[in-house]
Amino acid sequence: MSIKTKIITLSKNKLLSNFIYLYGLQAFNFILPLLTFPYLIKTLQPELFGATQYSQTIMLYFIIIIEYSYNITAIRKISINKNNNKKIQIIFNRTITTKIYLLIISMVLLTTLVLFVPKFSDYWLLYIFSSGLLIGQVIFPVWLFQGLQEMKYLMYFNVISKTIFTILIFILIKQKTDYIYVNLIYSIAAIITGMISIKFITKKYNLRFKLIKLYEVINEIKAGFLIFVSNFLNQAYVISNFIVLGFTSTALELGNYSIAEKIMLVIRQLLMVFSQVIYPHICEISKNNVELKKFFRKILIPFSICIFLICITVFIFSNYIVFLLLNKYDADISLLMKILSTVPFIVALNISSYQTLLAYNQKKTYSTIIIYGAIINIVSNIILSNLYGAIGTAASIIITELFITSAFYLAVKKFYKSAKIQ
Repeated sequence: MSIKTKIITLSKNKLLSNFIYLYGLQAFNFILPLLTFPYLIKTLQPELFGATQYSQTIMLYFIIIIEYSYNITAIRKISINKNNNKKIQIIFNRTITTKIYLLIISMVLLTTLVLFVPKFSDYWLLYIFSSGLLIGQVIFPVWLFQGLQEMKYLMYFNVISKTIFTILIFILIKQKTDYIYVNLIYSIAAIITGMISIKFITKKYNLRFKLIKLYEVINEIKAGFLIFVSNFLNQAYVISNFIVLGFTSTALELGNYSIAEKIMLVIRQLLMVFSQVIYPHICEISKNNVELKKFFRKILIPFSICIFLICITVFIFSNYIVFLLLNKYDADISLLMKILSTVPFIVALNISSYQTLLAYNQKKTYSTIIIYGAIINIVSNIILSNLYGAIGTAASIIITELFITSAFYLAVKKFYKSAKIQ
């Protein structure tokens, strides 16, 4: 086979092209924070930078509510029916309408927090400016592009969003008091990108949004409730660490932790993208377990090795990374970074297990593990953060991820044995 023929063959490989586009996106997402984070940290200082990150974390709770179960269920439905435009139209209308109702509920809850909880009311304007992120979550249909395995469009729209954000940050954020505008800029970028994507979808896929009836929304919520609970706990236990720490530590310690956590989250984005890329394909090939296992061996082992090397690099060079961010060495942030650098590799080890459970529709087992993991995380974080501050929070994350990874592995092993799948 000639080189030209190989290139043409590779270009037609949907899975490979999705990897390339999404990792191109992650490269872009990695480079831009290298510009904005050091600038924001130096301009706002750790305390106010921590405040902006804290409000973003609160928004993540509401984003989980709005996302509901659609990051799994809608992707699965779209991937199965990707050649049936009529069914995609129905899924599109049901998903967007349900998200609108969930947005309204989220806005009411957020308003209640801002009005009656001092920790939030002290920064009420920051939270109002942050709420635009929720609107962006509704109108940007990530799940549709993932289900159709059209990751290149996700890359294009995310590049637009991040570029708008980066430009506005350098134009508008000039002093510490400008911290309230950071999340407003995020919101503006998210809403503009969402509006552009909806216009694109209308033309590209001939989809026209139409509100569904309330009883259909209720049925959608009932159908996805179990996955939502596990999703909420799965993501909430990660972000709850930051929230709990906010109640048990000083503003400076919270700011230090937010800086170290940001580095870990950059690496975890690689895991998230990897999972997003392979999940629709796994749903397609799950009927053939031999092919499924072969796919994991071929793809997951090299990926896990790459994550391990990245984690080792962060661990070794944490002092220098902190210096690049702050223009000074900080032993506390460096230590937190070393501890948290172990987490992405632990998470990488459970990707095949949890996706196998979902592919075989073992939602109850998946949810049970996540629920126990969330309980372990919350309890250990409350205890350890009170005793050891940010280091205790970092330790609770490691404990939780080790439990979840082990539990997923044992659950899949048990499932194969009970189902007599080789």
